[in-house]
Amino acid sequence: MKKMVVFTLMVAVLFFSSMVQAEDFGMFVKVMDKFQGTFEEAVKGAEQALARNGWQILASYDASVPEGCSHKAHTIVISSPTYGGKIMSHGARSAFSLPLRVGIFTDENGISLSFVNPASLNRTVLGDNVEKDLSVGTMRDLSALLASAGKGRVVNQQAGEVRSKGHVGGMGGGAFTDKIEEVYKREDSGNALREITGKVREGITSNTNGWKLVYTLDLGSDVTVYGVNKAVTEAKAFRIAGEKRESKVNSCPGVDHVSAFPIEVVVYKEKGMVRVMLLDEMYRMKVYFEDAGKWAFMKNMGMPGAIEREITAMVTSKLK
Repeated sequence: MKKMVVFTLMVAVLFFSSMVQAEDFGMFVKVMDKFQGTFEEAVKGAEQALARNGWQILASYDASVPEGCSHKAHTIVISSPTYGGKIMSHGARSAFSLPLRVGIFTDENGISLSFVNPASLNRTVLGDNVEKDLSVGTMRDLSALLASAGKGRVVNQQAGEVRSKGHVGGMGGGAFTDKIEEVYKREDSGNALREITGKVREGITSNTNGWKLVYTLDLGSDVTVYGVNKAVTEAKAFRIAGEKRESKVNSCPGVDHVSAFPIEVVVYKEKGMVRVMLLDEMYRMKVYFEDAGKWAFMKNMGMPGAIEREITAMVTSKLK
């Protein structure tokens, strides 16, 4: 009897451990490394695999890397009306988890393919058990289709910060809903939504501070997401992300966070108001780069605020 009890407890522990492990999701998923082909062939293979499986490519561009870095990085921004519609059924602020992004980069293991993990991102934005099956299913689908992009070593590794829940705690963390920054609002009347959306776009495209409009995603009649990026900011973020992992064989490992960018600017109409929203940039950096470590955040405390001030000034510059 005693042996049976011990055996039962061991089974229970193992089962519980497997369940906990199943809930541990990285901010990114590294699907494949040691890709057999050129970097350009990896990018093309990923684009074709995505398109074959119903994903619209909103943007595909070479990302910036730290000065002196010999590695390459590339970002593909993707959208699916079906997937996006289910996410947006939970309200306009759900747009901060859209669109998804695929990253191709090089490191000591050659060419790798990865993506932002919806199983991690969505439970931060939507809540731990909201659209869980959709999120995990999409994670698995993206892993499978990117593995079909060409020959290589399929690893399907949870990467970046690995979390067991959606809440992001510690310095700079907190509840997602408390981290949305309203940078502009106006009462909805006449063509206010169309006018404000256009003025935000104009502010982005006319800025002289290095920011670029990477994509525009229209999510129905009331929500638009603009993706913005700045080369020096992106490169600096990757340097910080990889600093503690640097080695003689991999001098800039932070490029494996390539799919953390671009940054979202959301314009939407809700309850009689048109609003322009950003995520608190310290919080966004925490979401995507927490694995850089506390010391990295402390050394670069001024960076998130500077990013947020620049984006705020840019997107509101034509609205004054």
